[in-house]
Amino acid sequence: MGSHVSRAPGPAAVMIALRRVVRFLRLADRQAETAVGLSGAQLFVLQTLAREPAGSLAELAERTLTDQSSVSTVVSKLVARRLVARTAAKGDRRRAELRLTTAGEQAARTSPRVPQARIAEVVRSMPPAQRTQLVGSLEGLVAAIGANEVSPRMLFDDEPHKARRSRPRGRR
Repeated sequence: MGSHVSRAPGPAAVMIALRRVVRFLRLADRQAETAVGLSGAQLFVLQTLAREPAGSLAELAERTLTDQSSVSTVVSKLVARRLVARTAAKGDRRRAELRLTTAGEQAARTSPRVPQARIAEVVRSMPPAQRTQLVGSLEGLVAAIGANEVSPRMLFDDEPHKARRSRPRGRR
């Protein structure tokens, strides 16, 4: 019997895993755009509100595991498309309650489930020590590649969804 030495995965294994995650998210975002004309971030918010209306932006940010300004941007887009209604709370008129409109309910019901929801479920179910280890590894990678100055917006919220054509040359 030979000794079985456990080898750490090589750098290629890390890149392959990262590519899989990024591609999985990008493909899901394109599928959402094609299916219902919404970004993955917008669908994530719609599907979150479909489970239960939110009493405030802060509550919705907590439920979507993001910051209030990012979720506010997404909600504003959904309000403009008349998929989400923002109404003053009965007990505190300064606070906005968020709920789906009839059109928003229809979009949430007929749209594909976004992977952000699954990721949130998996992360919430991780033991605290495993979450700590994952965050430490990811934050170490973020710092090492210089991405710590990039705003952590909702996944694919600020990405263009349709190819933009460059302006034709010659004629102006």
